[in-house]
Amino acid sequence: MNTSDFVDYLNSVAFHKAFISVLDDSLTLIAFLACILYVFLQDKQALRYSALCLAFWVIGAFTFQPIVNFDDAKIYRYILWALNDVIFIAIVAYWALKDKMYMWQSIMVQLVVLPAPILQLFRLVDRHLMDLSYSTYLYKSVLPIVNTVTIVLCFVPLLWHFGQKLKWKDSSLKS
Repeated sequence: MNTSDFVDYLNSVAFHKAFISVLDDSLTLIAFLACILYVFLQDKQALRYSALCLAFWVIGAFTFQPIVNFDDAKIYRYILWALNDVIFIAIVAYWALKDKMYMWQSIMVQLVVLPAPILQLFRLVDRHLMDLSYSTYLYKSVLPIVNTVTIVLCFVPLLWHFGQKLKWKDSSLKS
């Protein structure tokens, strides 16, 4: 690839839609910052969860439009998104059992993310199979909260690290 072709690609709409829009999403950026932070802190368990969140956000950003374009009937998207949430919960639970992630963080994540697949399937039944609209307000309010709290949970081990350092300082001062 020629340098001018590369620069043209970086300035193109295709590059912006493919890469920059993902970085513009603040939750993706926050997950990325959490990954960088845990690399410097050398906390593999916290890094693993942050990287998982980042991976699922990036995959979700790249697959959202193709799924919406494919699913004209608005049925399969909710099944795929619920399956995506179940896979996320399963990975987090498996990692906690194998000591690759903090158990307490895994439990918190599972409790937070659990409403998402239930809400996706409720939305499918409510809106598209029964032609009702009970799920509209729940879907538009609960799902963004779940997504935000899932990313915020990336930073909970940071509080634990600072708590341990303060605890260590207090015990060394008393000695």
